[in-house]
Amino acid sequence: MHRGTERTSYIPFLLNPETRLDVLPARLHFSETIPQARQPISHRRVCVNNGMVSITHFKVSHGDIISFQENDARGEEIIRSFYIEISISKIIGKFLDHPIRMWRRTKTEWFCLLLKTKRGCRLLLKSRVLQQLRSSMQKEDLEKTKKFGSEKVCLGSSFAEHNRMKRNLYHFKSLFLSKRRNEKNRSIPTRTKSPIVYNSSLYSNSTYCSASPHQFTMKRKIKRIELPTHYSEVNHRTLKAVVFYGPNIDHIPHDIRLKDPNLLLRSGNGRGQNI
Repeated sequence: MHRGTERTSYIPFLLNPETRLDVLPARLHFSETIPQARQPISHRRVCVNNGMVSITHFKVSHGDIISFQENDARGEEIIRSFYIEISISKIIGKFLDHPIRMWRRTKTEWFCLLLKTKRGCRLLLKSRVLQQLRSSMQKEDLEKTKKFGSEKVCLGSSFAEHNRMKRNLYHFKSLFLSKRRNEKNRSIPTRTKSPIVYNSSLYSNSTYCSASPHQFTMKRKIKRIELPTHYSEVNHRTLKAVVFYGPNIDHIPHDIRLKDPNLLLRSGNGRGQNI
């Protein structure tokens, strides 16, 4: 919407959707906007509609299924673990010697920078909390495998983990700001500290952190963290993704007919449904 002579600088929709597979936005969860998510894809590792792609400028359409080889999917599962726990204070605590310089970068830039360096990957792999997380997630996946009879593989766009990431980011940012205020006001006597509110339901609009850096308790408004809402991939129980073009896709549209009849999803009424 426009009001008066105001102009919008961001259009949350691709006017000319990219259809080439080698420039298809595939890792949108790690980017702020769609143009930033245009990452090259190796054709030797990607299948479209269960067929290996060898054409350089292969075209994909709405509803096409992109599948990945098993080894590549395992690599994406490791990256997913990095992405979920990147905001835990035990990992970022190693960088708290220079907190101001660290926060000059956005969360996405900092995360991508760690993955691009060997030192950052070693730091994340050796972190204690990440090892505990991966072991606990393996137990959860094993239980779900026994219950549903299928193996859980994530390509990076799980909506449940998306919400989990929101909670982790909110938890860390609240804790980080409270630490910064406490360090800044060490010499100022304080009263009994009020607990930090960790209610994820407050995340939808604005979140308030209750703390007492001064002698009077005050509420500080924390600007909410925006996470991507555009998806070019949707999780399934198989190593497959679906090409989607459109704004604010937060669910699988029911009017899409995939080209794989064997791909079934559970609907709310418990019946299998082709989408």
